[in-house]
Amino acid sequence: MSHHDNFSAPMPWIGRYIVAASLICILAMLADAVQGIRRRKFWIPCRFFTFNAASLTLLGVVVKLPLDLNNPMPGKIDQMAKLSSVVFMSTSMANFMPSLALMDNKDILMGMTALGILVITLVVNVCIELGTGIIYSEKTEHIVVMLSMVFLFVIMCFSALTVPTIKSYLELEYRERGNMIEIDDLVEGEKPVEVKLKENLSKFFVMAKTGNPQFVMARSATCAACCAICCLNCLLLLEVSFRDNLFDAHVLSMSDYRRSTYCISRIQSTGVAVGTVSSLIRWFAIATIKSSSKSISIKVERHWLERLKDWKDSPFALEIKNPKCRKLVQQIQNIILLNCIRVQILIVLVSKIVQLFPILLLSLLRSCFYSSSQCNNIINSESESAESLEEDISPYVLHLEGEEELTQVTANKRDDTTWMMKIGRKQQPKHLIELLQKLTDFRGVSNFDINQFQESHIGWKMSIVTLTAIATTIPNIDHKMVDSLLLSVSQGLKYVSFIEDILGTNENSEKNKQAADVVRLELYLYHRWLDQDLQKMDLQGKTSKEILHNFADIAQDYATKDDYSRKLTEVIAGNSMYQMSQIILQDSEKIDDQTEVHLFNHISAMIASVLGAYLINMPYAITKKCSSNAIEMREENVQHAIRLLGETEEIIKFIQQHEKVTPTNSSNSDPDSSSLDEIRIPIE
Repeated sequence: MSHHDNFSAPMPWIGRYIVAASLICILAMLADAVQGIRRRKFWIPCRFFTFNAASLTLLGVVVKLPLDLNNPMPGKIDQMAKLSSVVFMSTSMANFMPSLALMDNKDILMGMTALGILVITLVVNVCIELGTGIIYSEKTEHIVVMLSMVFLFVIMCFSALTVPTIKSYLELEYRERGNMIEIDDLVEGEKPVEVKLKENLSKFFVMAKTGNPQFVMARSATCAACCAICCLNCLLLLEVSFRDNLFDAHVLSMSDYRRSTYCISRIQSTGVAVGTVSSLIRWFAIATIKSSSKSISIKVERHWLERLKDWKDSPFALEIKNPKCRKLVQQIQNIILLNCIRVQILIVLVSKIVQLFPILLLSLLRSCFYSSSQCNNIINSESESAESLEEDISPYVLHLEGEEELTQVTANKRDDTTWMMKIGRKQQPKHLIELLQKLTDFRGVSNFDINQFQESHIGWKMSIVTLTAIATTIPNIDHKMVDSLLLSVSQGLKYVSFIEDILGTNENSEKNKQAADVVRLELYLYHRWLDQDLQKMDLQGKTSKEILHNFADIAQDYATKDDYSRKLTEVIAGNSMYQMSQIILQDSEKIDDQTEVHLFNHISAMIASVLGAYLINMPYAITKKCSSNAIEMREENVQHAIRLLGETEEIIKFIQQHEKVTPTNSSNSDPDSSSLDEIRIPIE
């Protein structure tokens, strides 16, 4: 075997590596397209195939063939593989466009720098191969694809400049429109709380949907231009494949990559098709929205140029002592930025012209399939059915300058709200609802008085977990009742945690939460409270009162001893168990007179009262969820809030009927501000 054969032996494996990287990119693009269509987001948001370091690394592997200057690839399929790699690169760049809106300034700068290095390296290498004759076939096609890829990169750079401006505008508009929604109506008003809450969530959903940064970027003119370039490159690749009959499986490779070049060519051509279909769907979905406008104007809106103008009007960042040099640098900066503004204007105008083609095509198709009277009837019927909705939600549609037509096509967004609520209703916590049926009112909560015990702040969650631990140790209780209680508490703590996360907690309550989570995990998985095996306590045959005394004695050891070796979780859990045990033992005569089942029911009612008192905050927490976190995550937050409303709708109705205490309705309120040190639930 010659030295050349030894050196070329790994090349087929490198080809398979390229195939694997290409497949990952294709599957990611396909997953985005399928998920977008399933969710009726035909503008295809980027979730899997996004502009990040991982995607750029994969693309660096994908374009290995056109970057390879050392291996001659004289075969037709070899030349086709080089072309398909370059086209695949440009298709990927076009599909990256919406994901630019997910990035912050630093990520955009780093990402565009990395992409620029990759694009420049690819262009230079292909030019060298064209000049040296390594690429001798389809030279014109290579040049066209390279130019389009450079133009795509320029469009992405200038589009990325607008992302911070667009985000700040959307955030400001979201806050202003959100203030229009009266949160106080959740407490007082003619409509039931759950009805008013659903209306408010519908408005928040429209704001989050139309203000999604990815959606804003996808409906921009520059994204339409990228989609058009992607389609043209795909047609070019398809024409070359048919012209040279490269779909024939018997076409052989003449390079060291051997048969793998055929796989690379076919796989990457498939990827180009997948990416192009996604771009076409996105292009025509946005064109459908734009075509609803009565007039089409081609002008450059303010947000395209605002950041460049701000830079131009700002002084040079570096301090230069020499006045002449400083003036010269300032003039150079102004000239560069002025030319950038001109390029931005040119890109936007050309992109808007390109955007007109699918709009005109859709208008032509409508005129062919529908007469004028039919169109009027359809428009009138749609406007009559959506008139009331549009009047309500039109102020909550977020759009940029020049997107006024967006208001006309969002009147059906409430259907999505109803659909998501139905999903939530299918996941209602049935065991929790059954537990809350034992709730009569909250007077027991408001009269909870244990001032005679040492002062310490016990969180709501820890109190619920402690009462549950006590209930599970009561002897002679049917296991089904215990399991039902455990399921009920588990479902209830899910919503307690949600409220705590949304409303915020101080340092002490955060420690209580962490301790409660640890104790709860031991209780549910191992049936233990700290070091005590609850099952063994049950088997010892003690009475309920003896078990409670036993708990109080053990807990007092954790709560009163000043031992620095004890964990904070043990101290908090010990305080909670000691106080809960003493509360139940206060009326010892009634405990003696009651059966184990009655005592179990009493403790279950205590748990229901504490859960009910805390879940009063659910409507406010759901509303506040819609305005939390960054704008990129806001649509998911609103969808989560709507599903939660569907899950807890019956609970909210039930608690509102029994409400005797005022729910938290201030942004400054602390969910642990009413700790159980100031509450007493007597055994009745």
